[in-house]
Formats: sequence, structure tokens, C-alpha cells
Amino acid sequence: MWELEKAVLITNNDRVYEKYKDQLQVILLKTYEEVLIKARDMVYDRHQLLTHPQASSLKPNQTPFRSVVVYPKGEEDNMKDIMLMEKCIETFRQWQEIAKTPEDYEEKVAEDFKTIDLSVVDNIIPRIC
Repeated sequence: MWELEKAVLITNNDRVYEKYKDQLQVILLKTYEEVLIKARDMVYDRHQLLTHPQASSLKPNQTPFRSVVVYPKGEEDNMKDIMLMEKCIETFRQWQEIAKTPEDYEEKVAEDFKTIDLSVVDNIIPRIC
């Protein structure tokens, strides 16, 4: 198993940040793309993915919120996660070219997207401990 205090939660969802900031390291960013880039950078820096960067059934241009959990991996090869992160960033950018994520969702809709993202994190945190 993993030690929760070593995990890093990268998010642009303030609800995720507020719920988990006292349990593990949480990095709060502004955009979905920033979350993907930071997760990629950490994977390059010997972290492994504990959550899939495109978890949920929402396309990358449908939701403005994303959270990813990474964990220090050590010296082992991490090529699988590196390739996955690069592909996720590429997919995100392709979807943005097709139809950019709306920046002005109604508050209720934005809260629904935050709830979906939070539920993904809520499902993985108990498995880390």
C-alpha cells in the first residue's frame, strides 16, 4: 500500500482542495490543462499516477475541472505513465480545437462538474491508505 502523506493531489477544483488539504499535499492550479502539465512534470520527476488523468466519462472539453493523484515511484521505469500523460495532454488539446471548454458555466452546472471530479478523488483516497 501507499502512505497518504506522500501522495500529491493536483487539482483545479477548490472543493477537492478544501476537502483534502489537511490530509495530503495538494497543489491548487487554475486550469484543467495546468493540472495535466503539472501531473506530467511530476511523472517525469519519478512519480507514478494513482488516478487516470482522464477519469470519468466526460470528454476533456466538457468539464473545466480535473484532479490527479501522483505518488513518488523511486528509481523504477515510469515510461507507461509518461506516455499516458503525454497522450492525455495531446487529447485535451485536440478536444479544445474541436470545441473549447466553456469558461462561463452557470454556477449550478460548475458545481455539478466539481462534484463529479470530487467523487473520483473520494473513490481513490481510501485505497491509498
